[in-house]
Amino acid sequence: MPAAEPAASPAFEYRSRLKIGRLPLVHVVSGIDPSTGRRPPAVGVLAVGQVAVGVIAIGQVAIGGISIGQAAIALGWGVGQLAWGMLAAGQVAAGLLGAVGQVALGPHAIGMVHADGAWVALGWLLAGLMLAAAVAQRRRRLAPLLAQPFPSPIRSVELGSAGEVAHVAARVVSPDRLRGPLSGTPCVYWHTVDVGPAVRHHEHAGTEMTIADDAGTARVDLGQHVTFIRSDHYREIAGPDWALHLETSLAQGDEVHVAGPLTVAPDHDRGAAFRGGVSPLFQGRPDQPLIVSTRHPLGLRAELRFAGAMAWASVFAGALALLGWLT
Repeated sequence: MPAAEPAASPAFEYRSRLKIGRLPLVHVVSGIDPSTGRRPPAVGVLAVGQVAVGVIAIGQVAIGGISIGQAAIALGWGVGQLAWGMLAAGQVAAGLLGAVGQVALGPHAIGMVHADGAWVALGWLLAGLMLAAAVAQRRRRLAPLLAQPFPSPIRSVELGSAGEVAHVAARVVSPDRLRGPLSGTPCVYWHTVDVGPAVRHHEHAGTEMTIADDAGTARVDLGQHVTFIRSDHYREIAGPDWALHLETSLAQGDEVHVAGPLTVAPDHDRGAAFRGGVSPLFQGRPDQPLIVSTRHPLGLRAELRFAGAMAWASVFAGALALLGWLT
C-alpha cells in the first residue's frame, strides 16, 4: 500500500503587506512554530493568535490597547474570562474605572461579587513584567541578527577578520540532497520537532550549505549551535497522546539572512589552502549560536520594539494605578 501522506498543517501565519512603519497592520498566527516547538506570538496593530500583542489583540492571552481573550490585559478595554483594563467585562473582571462580570473588581463594579482594590494595578504590573522578560530573552537570542539589521555583501565579509560577527543576506545555492522525513520534500536542511506533554524533541539533518549573493559565496555550518527561524513551508502530523510531529526545511533557491560568528576555513572546492583554497564560514558557538532566518531582521526588530513598548506601558500604568490606590 502507498505510504500515507502527512496531513495538511492547520497551522499558518499571515502578515499583511500593509504596515505601520515596519509593524504589520494585521498579524495572524495559528499553531506551533516548527523551528522551536513553541507557540509564536502575534504582534501587530491587529494581532490574532494564541498569544497576541497589539493595539487590538485577540487571543487566548491578549495584551493591548483593546484586548479580547481568555486572559485579556488591556490598557483600555478588556473582554474575556479573565479581564483587566480601564474598563473590563468577563467572568472575572477588574477595571480601573468600571467592571462587569460574575466577579467584578473596581470602583464601579456590577457583578455577583464585587470589591474595590489594586487588582487592575497588579494585573498590569504582572503582565508587563512577564512580557518584558520574554522580549528581553528573545532579543538576547537574536542579538547577532538584530545588532546588524542591514546585511553586508559577502565580498566585504570575505575581506573581514576571522572571529568577527557578520550578517549577510543571500540565496541557498547548494543542491537539494536531502528529503524531509515527514513530507519527502527535497531540501538542503530539515528540522523536526516532536511536541507532547512534557516532551519537546528536536532532530535535524544537513551539516553545511553554500549561500551566494551578487558579490560572492560563503559556507554555513548547520551541524550544531544554530537557531533557525522560519514560520512557513512546513508539515504537521498529529500523533498519539496529544503529540505533534512538525517539520520545516531549507531548499535550494531560498532567500535567507545569516548572522553570527565568522571564520575562514579550508575549502577543497577552491584547491589547497596554501594556494588560496579558503572561504568564509559561518559557524556558531555554544555561547553564540548562528542565526539563519527567512525573515528580514527589520521586521523582527520592529515587532520586538512594539512588544517591549507595550510591556513597559503596562508596567507604568500598573505603577501609577497602584500608587493612586495606596494614596
